[in-house]
Amino acid sequence: MTEPRECRRCHKPVVASAADYEVFERMHYVCFHFEFEHQGDPDVECVAGGCPAAGISLPSRLIRTEAVDIVQAGNTVVPAILVLQELGYQLEQQGGTFVAKTGQSRFAADDPVAVLGLVKLAESRRPWRAADAEIDQVLSEFDL
Repeated sequence: MTEPRECRRCHKPVVASAADYEVFERMHYVCFHFEFEHQGDPDVECVAGGCPAAGISLPSRLIRTEAVDIVQAGNTVVPAILVLQELGYQLEQQGGTFVAKTGQSRFAADDPVAVLGLVKLAESRRPWRAADAEIDQVLSEFDL
């Protein structure tokens, strides 16, 4: 087993992103991001996908969703559009499809609530696709 390499920015061991040590200029991803990609106040989320400052000004997910009871219906469409716009997405309607774009990312679905779900999927899972074992597990639990 080799010793963890040292981050040239913070001088702490690089463990989680060790496989990308050279790609990130011998730094943690977060250190690399704040050194080369992030502009301005580090506590303000930037446009780079996966910015470590994302959500820093928001309470934790558990607090934000506590006691919420929401069902997808007509009254969720406008709030979904507003959230997508607040997040910086350019939203277009192309026929019956809603498309949200930012940078090189594109999300398309039949309604804005589904588009917002795709954005959250991409934020939450990298890569977003499920592995065969995950698919098998979920299919054993749900009637899809």
